[in-house]
This record gives sequence, C-alpha cells and structure tokens, in this order.
Amino acid sequence: MVLPAPAYPLMGVVYLTRNISQLGPQFIRSLCWALGVAVSTITPLLALTFKYQNRLITSVMDNAFPRLAGVKILGVGVQTWSTMFLTMGESSLLVAIIMGEVFKKEKTKGLFQSVLSKDNVQVGPLARVSENGVIKVSSSADRLHGSSQQQQHHKALVEKASASTSHFGQRMGLWLLTLPLNFVPVLGPLAFCYINGRARSPYVHRRYFDMKEMTQQERDEWIKARKSQYTTFSVIAQGLELIPFVGILFGFTNTIGAALWAADLERQQYELRNKKMRQSAAA
Repeated sequence: MVLPAPAYPLMGVVYLTRNISQLGPQFIRSLCWALGVAVSTITPLLALTFKYQNRLITSVMDNAFPRLAGVKILGVGVQTWSTMFLTMGESSLLVAIIMGEVFKKEKTKGLFQSVLSKDNVQVGPLARVSENGVIKVSSSADRLHGSSQQQQHHKALVEKASASTSHFGQRMGLWLLTLPLNFVPVLGPLAFCYINGRARSPYVHRRYFDMKEMTQQERDEWIKARKSQYTTFSVIAQGLELIPFVGILFGFTNTIGAALWAADLERQQYELRNKKMRQSAAA
C-alpha cells in the first residue's frame, strides 16, 4: 500500500535509526564525511555572519514589520529564526558546491538501491493504465523485437534522461536567487522551502526511473499524474535539510524515504504487470 507522501520523510528517519548498522561501512564513511563538511561550513558562517545578518534582519523587521518584531516562537524571536534559516540556506548552498552533484549522486545511489534490495523489491518495466482502462507494460523484451534503429533510439532517450545534470546548475541558481526571501520573517522561509522544494520534485525518483529505463516523456507523465504528492514530499524534505547541523543527515534520510516510497510504488507496478499477464493468458 502506498502511504501519503508526507509520511515517507519520517519513515526514512525511522528506517535509518533501525538499520544503520546494516547499511555498511561505506555508508557510515559517507555520512561522517558529509557531516564533517556540514559542520566545518556552518560553524564559520555562524561565527562570521550570523550577528551581522541578525542585525540587518532586525532592522528590516523594525521598519517593515513592526508588529512582528516582538513575536517569539518557542521562546526565540522571529528575527533569530529568520537569520537561522538564511544562514542554513547559505551553508546548504556551500555544502552542495563543496560536495558536488557527482559525489552526492554516487553515494545516495548506493543507499537508494540498498533500501530496495533490503525490502526484496525487484524493479521491473513500467506498467500503466490507459484512459480506456487497458494495462500497458513497457517491456524490454518487446523492445528487442523492434528494429536495431528503434532499440538504439530508445536507449539514447533513456541515457539522455538519466545523464542530464543541467538541473543541478538550475537548482543552484534558483537557490541563490531565492535566498534573500529568508530576510522576510515567517513567510519568507516558508516560501523559500516551497519554491526550492517544488523545483526538486521531478528528481526525487530519478534513480528509480533510471532502474525502470524510463524515457523523459515517461518520467514527465508519471510525475504529472502524482504532482501534488511529489511537491509535498519535496517541500518537507527541503525544510528538514535546512535544520541547523543535522540538515545534512536528513539529506540521507530523505533518500531512504524516497526509496521506501519507490518500493511501495513498485509493488503496485508488480500487481499491474501480473494483472496484465492474467489478462493476456485469458485472452
């Protein structure tokens, strides 16, 4: 059964606490390295910029939002919260640049596949229900019966969808562009999480789509049919990754949550493929 999308980031945290020893020494090293990069980046930012940014945000609030100036959340002023989100946004941007998309992709790729393997999930070809209720399965075997040119064309489409890294630069640009939103108390950080979370939603299951050998068109159609679910998951994941110091840890748990979600989706896919086989046998 596929759960509501907001449940999977939390399930990722629970899964990590229960299975961290089974994820292997490579994961532990990757996690320690990532946490080290995060701490070494956040600490200087807090020491060098937090006080000055807090003064600037306080000045902006006193002039533009005087009614909010005295508001406190959990005993902490909104100015401090806004400064914290701004600093975390800056540090997250630096961590992403330092770690690099390649490092992050390779490390989380193994984690994603480990979760699927532990859940005994075998990823199969894409199965979908057409508008008239007919189940269609994009079988690799069917593609082999096509001409050599058709096979090469499909392979090229899959490789193009899988290898594209242009989204990384676009997301970093959007991150930098929306970073000043954190100067606006309360609504600013929420808008920052929503905009950047929504931008990352098409890439939540990129590894899953790679394993199913889906073309870009198939990926777009899949995400479009579940747009609100992917947006909700991504916005929550984005917010968790902005939490001071432990945000980088949530980057790993969000990957686990995405894998658990993919496992549930694949079980649905398995049922559709079996139903298609029964229909074909009965015909």
